[in-house]
Amino acid sequence: MAIDRVSKFVIAVHQESQEEFLIRLQRLGVFHITRRDQMESQQPDRELVRLLGTIENLKTGAGKRIPARISLSRQEYEQLVTGYDVRATIEKIESLTQRKSELLARERIIVEEIRRLLPWINLECPPAELLKYGDIRFVFARFTEKETFDDIQKILSDKPVVFQIMNEDESGIYVLIAFSADYESDLMTELAGVNWQSENLGGLDRPPAEVIKELQSLQIQLQKELENIQQELERLTTELPKLKAKADALINELKRREVENQISKTESTMLIYGWLRNRDIPRLQKLVEEFGVAVMIPVEPDPQEQPPVALVNRRLWRPFELVLEMYQLPLPDELDPTWLIAPFFGIFFGLCITDAGYGLALAVLTLLLMRRLGFSNKLLGMILIGAVLTIPAGAMVGGWFGDLPDRLGVNWLAAFKNRLMLFDPMKEPLKFFLISIALGYIQLNAGILLEIADCLRRKQFGEGLLGQLPWFVLLNGIVARLLWGRALPSYLNSILMILILLAIAAIIVFTQRERETLISQWLWYGLISTLLMYFARRLNWLSAEFVCIHWIVFGIFILMLGYAAATVFMHRSWNLKRVLLGILTLIGLAIYLFKIVPAFVPGLLGLLFYFAAPSGQRLLAKFVWGGYALYSATSYIGVVLSYIRLMALGMCTGGVAMAINVIAWMVLSIPIIGPVLALVVLLVGHGYNIAVNVLGAFVHSLRLQYVEFFPRFYTGGGEPFKPFREVNEFVVLKSS
Repeated sequence: MAIDRVSKFVIAVHQESQEEFLIRLQRLGVFHITRRDQMESQQPDRELVRLLGTIENLKTGAGKRIPARISLSRQEYEQLVTGYDVRATIEKIESLTQRKSELLARERIIVEEIRRLLPWINLECPPAELLKYGDIRFVFARFTEKETFDDIQKILSDKPVVFQIMNEDESGIYVLIAFSADYESDLMTELAGVNWQSENLGGLDRPPAEVIKELQSLQIQLQKELENIQQELERLTTELPKLKAKADALINELKRREVENQISKTESTMLIYGWLRNRDIPRLQKLVEEFGVAVMIPVEPDPQEQPPVALVNRRLWRPFELVLEMYQLPLPDELDPTWLIAPFFGIFFGLCITDAGYGLALAVLTLLLMRRLGFSNKLLGMILIGAVLTIPAGAMVGGWFGDLPDRLGVNWLAAFKNRLMLFDPMKEPLKFFLISIALGYIQLNAGILLEIADCLRRKQFGEGLLGQLPWFVLLNGIVARLLWGRALPSYLNSILMILILLAIAAIIVFTQRERETLISQWLWYGLISTLLMYFARRLNWLSAEFVCIHWIVFGIFILMLGYAAATVFMHRSWNLKRVLLGILTLIGLAIYLFKIVPAFVPGLLGLLFYFAAPSGQRLLAKFVWGGYALYSATSYIGVVLSYIRLMALGMCTGGVAMAINVIAWMVLSIPIIGPVLALVVLLVGHGYNIAVNVLGAFVHSLRLQYVEFFPRFYTGGGEPFKPFREVNEFVVLKSS
C-alpha cells in the first residue's frame, strides 16, 4: 500500500560481454533503464513482420482452435530458439497460404460463372452460333417479374418475335427471344419500358451444359487441392511452438538493440544508467558479480530528476492500480491511494448494479474470462471484486434478476429473498438516497484525512494543520450540529460551535500563508475566532459561560495594536498618516472606555492603523482569498450530491430488470412457443441489462474517483517504473 523505494545506479560492462549481459539483464527484469534522449521510432524488423504474419496465417488457416500462448520451460524455450532456421518454414507457409488464396479466388470465379450459366443449361446449341445468323437475331433475356413477361408476350403476339422460356426460378424468367432483324429497333422500343436484363452469352462456343460440366470438374480439382493445402497447414501447426518461441526471441532481441542504441558507450565500456527497486538490489548485484567484467555503482540523481514510480500493493488491492494507471501515477513523494480507492470503487460498482443475481452471473463470467486471459488481468480483477460486492448490495434491496423470485411462485425462494432484504428502493427511495449521500460524505472526508496525513508525513505541517484540518473540522462540525444538535447537551453543542468557528477563522486567515506575516496572521486568527464566538454568544449559539468573551476580544485587539505600533518603530516607518491614525485610535479607545462612543469606532480606527503599519501589509489580499475559499465550501455540497448517481443507476438497473420480467411473463401466455419466447426474453434481456449496467457502473465509479475524490488530495504525474525485461507475447515461461 505504498510506493516502492528506488535508487539510481550505473552499471559498467566491458564491450566484449555487453550482448550476453544485456540478455541476462533482460531476463532478470528489474532494472529501469534511463535513456540518453527520447527513443527514436524504429522501423519494424522485416523478418519479425514476416514471422508474425506467418503465425497469424497458420492460426487462421489451420481450421481448428489453437491456444494463443504456449507454456514452455526455460530449457525448452532455449532449445526451440537455438539453431532453428525459421526462414524455410516461413517460406513454405507463405507459399501455401498464397496458393490457397489464389485457389479460393479462382473457385469464387468458377462458382459465379456456374451460377450465371445454370439458368441456360437447357439451351442445346452454342450461344455463339445463334449470333451468326444475319436475318434472324437472338437475345438472351431475364425478366424479373412473370406479370411483365406475360404482358410483353401479349403485346408482341402478332409481331415477328418468338419467345422460348429456357428456365424459371426465384430470380426471374430466362427467355431466348428470336426476331427479325428488320424489327429490332421496334422490339427494343417495346422492351425499353419494362424491367428486364440482357444476358451476355455470346462468348460461349459450346452449349452451356458442357461448359457447366467442365467448370464443375475444375471446381472439384480445386477443392481437392485446397483440401491438400489445408491438411498441410494443419500438419504445420506442430511448428507453432517453434515459430512463437522464435517470435518472442526476435522481439526481445529488437528491444536489446534499442537499448544498445540509446545507452552511453566508451571505446571499451558500456554504461547503463537506470533505477532499481531497493529490494531488488541483491539480485542485480549477484548478476553483476557473476560476470566479473561488470561493476554496479550507486549514483546520486540530479536535483531536477524524478525517479520512476513502482506501486506495491497487496494482492486484493492490486487490480485497482489500474485506476491510477489510466489517470496518472502518484509522484514519488506522494502516498499511494490504491488501498483507499479499492473499497470505495467496489462498493460503488455494487450499488450501481444492486442485483444479486447479476452479481453472481457476472462473477462466474469474469472468472471464466480470467481463466482464459490470466488471473493477473487488472480490469477483470476490478470487475470480479465489484461483482462479488454486487451480491450483498442486491440482496439488501431484494434484487435477484429483478423480481424473478416473486414471479416464479416458489415460496421458499421468495422467503429467502425477503429475509435478506433491508428495504425496497421502489417504495423507500429515500433510504437509497441517504446511503449514496453517506458514502459520498465518507469518501470526501477520507480524501481530506489522507491529504492531512500526507502533509504530516512530508513535514508540511502548515498545509496539513492549517490548510486541510480546518476543512475537516468545519464540514464534520456542521454535519454533527445538523444531525445531533438537539440531542446533545448544551456544553457539547457549545464545543461543536467553537470548533466550527475556529475552523472558519482558520480558513479565512491561513488559506494563504507566509513566514514573514505569520505572527500577524496568528493575531488575526485570535481576533476573528473570538469575534465569531462573541456574535455566536449574542445569538445564543453558545452557553452562558462565554458571557465574558468580549473582554478576550478587547484584549487581543489591544495586543494587535501594540504589535502594529512595535512594527512601526522596528522598521522606522513612521509618517504623518500612521502617527495620526495611531493617535486617533488611542483617543477612540479612551472615549470608548468612558462609554461615549460604541465599540466599532475604535475598532475601525484600529483596523485602519493596523493595515497602515508594516504588520498589516499584504494581509488584506490574503483575507480576501480566505473569504473566497470559505465561500467555495458550497462546492462540497455539489460534490456530495454527485454521489446520488449511485442511487439513480441502481434503481434504473432494478427497474429495467423488472420490465424484462414483465415482458417475459406476457409472452409466456402465447400457446406452444410461449415458454421458449419467455426464456429468450429473459436470457437476452437480462444479458443486455448486465452488459449495459456493468459499463455504466464502471464508468461512473471511475468518474467519482477522478472528479470528486482525487481533487481533494491527489496530484499525480509520476513516471511508471518499467524495468527492462523479456516480452512474452506468445510463450509463457514456466518457473523451474
